[in-house]
Amino acid sequence: MSQAFDIQISGDLVAQIPRLKDPAGHSRAIAREMDYQNQLTVARIQAGHLSGPTSDSSLSVRTNRLRSSANASKAVMAGATVVSTIGSNVVYAAVHEFGAVIQRTVKAGSVKLRTNKQGNLLRRGNLATFAGRNHKSFKTVQFKGGKSYTITIPARAPFAHGIADRLPEYTAAFEAVTAEYLGGAN
Repeated sequence: MSQAFDIQISGDLVAQIPRLKDPAGHSRAIAREMDYQNQLTVARIQAGHLSGPTSDSSLSVRTNRLRSSANASKAVMAGATVVSTIGSNVVYAAVHEFGAVIQRTVKAGSVKLRTNKQGNLLRRGNLATFAGRNHKSFKTVQFKGGKSYTITIPARAPFAHGIADRLPEYTAAFEAVTAEYLGGAN
């Protein structure tokens, strides 16, 4: 489940909202403003949290797939509230947002290592060299499986941090729209 952010209008505007003659029109105006603010937030997430360097709330760019997939849904009126989402459709976005613990077990198998004509392994420093399809001199080495290990990926929450960074701008924009709407501007 993703994190939900509630943005509420505060101050004297709250007392004046019941006097609205067209509450649905006000909700539509808030929805339009939310769509605009969401685009600014997506840009903030892409530039500030998905463009590196890797830190507690930021990721560096490898393929640009996650950064370019960040998007916002169109704001929808649900009763007296306006709802929208910001996220990504990339499969691994949830792992970066919420963190994960991955259990792995090594499977048994074999590798082909290059040898010279005398049958000695060819090395680069202390490491053996893998043989390709075209190499005629190689030695097949079996290895056991069954070793288990755990990979822990921390929750970086680039989307939640990006939204939290812009919450004051959302509040100010919604209050401005409400004040304009109360003043007669549609």
